[in-house]
Amino acid sequence: MPSDERVNQVFEALAGQRDAFRAALGTTADQVDHFIAEHGTSPNGTKDRVAVELGPFASNRIDVERFSSFFTSASLDGRVMKTIENARDTIRELAALDHQLFLVDVAPGENLTAGVAEALEQIGLAFGAARMFDQARSGASRKKSTNSLRPLPFPKWSQRERALAPPLVVTVDGADLKTGGLGDFLDGSQKIVLIVRGDAPPAPLVRLITPGVFVVQAHSANGLDRFAAWDGPGVAALMPETAARFVHDPGAGTAPSERLTIGSVPSDPTRPVGGVSVRQQLEELRQLTALGAGPGAVAAGRGESTAGAPTGVAPADAPADPVDKLAAWLLNQADLTDVS
Repeated sequence: MPSDERVNQVFEALAGQRDAFRAALGTTADQVDHFIAEHGTSPNGTKDRVAVELGPFASNRIDVERFSSFFTSASLDGRVMKTIENARDTIRELAALDHQLFLVDVAPGENLTAGVAEALEQIGLAFGAARMFDQARSGASRKKSTNSLRPLPFPKWSQRERALAPPLVVTVDGADLKTGGLGDFLDGSQKIVLIVRGDAPPAPLVRLITPGVFVVQAHSANGLDRFAAWDGPGVAALMPETAARFVHDPGAGTAPSERLTIGSVPSDPTRPVGGVSVRQQLEELRQLTALGAGPGAVAAGRGESTAGAPTGVAPADAPADPVDKLAAWLLNQADLTDVS
């Protein structure tokens, strides 16, 4: 596990949802064990058990395999039973991973969305194993081999599976904090917490604000209780001090300004961060204050409504970044009249 103390703090805040998922894994594995006990571990296991029960009397006198078949009509064939055992073992292995199952470390320069997708695929193994068990015991898969388990990507999770989703904690460089793709995973009860290293854009999570998603940008793990208690999807980011602080609580009202509380807004960005230009950063800040405009959102420490752009958020005619100016000049100089 990364040494960042914020990881431990976030895991503590989200312990309830994490432990509920792990308990569900344990309960499912116990149910599979009970099923196996009722139907025999395998034909060989049943034969061996009958041989022991018959004792020396059966030796060289009784065909134990044939004899045992009269008492195992309710048991499943060996291939199906092996499939069920594989499903049970997979679930137990996932439960044994502890924090590693819920923690993603995105290496510098790597894609954030891809890292989250891969982690959720691994968690999806549990759902795939449960599906395999259901199919095997019902006989739906007896005509084909089902011993192979593969990661189950999030788009293939059912609504019931998404409602059981455990929280995911992700460490990532601020330069790689491209959050737009995370919206694909914000469904059911899925929560994602980003622990950001180094400089970052000031308001990247504003792009993920929708009426039913709990969104938090904070400077520490303190105050994640409401986020953890929310029974729907959510995304939070522990950001550097230079970033905005805000909370979008879907249960706080119907209008965006009622749901959004802005704690602080930083001064205008002056340089790109990663691949996020100054203009893009300004647009995110403008969107934040636009969503918060109204009596429900007040900038902490200023006591003024965010209906007017607060200090630090550029108005619409703010001077463009020099790089943007150069790009605009090049476009003006280009002759594009022949371009359809």
